[in-house]
Amino acid sequence: MVQVDVFGIREEAPPSSCSCGGACGSMTEKTMGEMYEELVRFFQESELAADVQLKFIDVFEDDLKGYDTAHTMFKNGFALPLVSVNGVVRLYGGISNSKIYDEVRKGS
Repeated sequence: MVQVDVFGIREEAPPSSCSCGGACGSMTEKTMGEMYEELVRFFQESELAADVQLKFIDVFEDDLKGYDTAHTMFKNGFALPLVSVNGVVRLYGGISNSKIYDEVRKGS
């Protein structure tokens, strides 16, 4: 099972710069929560649905205990959302379904 954690602020849109080169849709007006929900639907419809567990962690509402790397990156100015795959932050500033899919395939 591959664990994907998305750290963000559910009701806010991401900033305009991301680590995925703009393929994540971060230039749209979607909130981080809406982008996460699209990611969930994407994986539910993929052949990896049984191999991935997704979780959204709101950095203001949820406890960040146990998520030291993501918490440190957030405090050091990395743009939200941060996407962690099996505990390693792989993307920041956006949610790219295809890039996360590729990471999950590597990890499964």
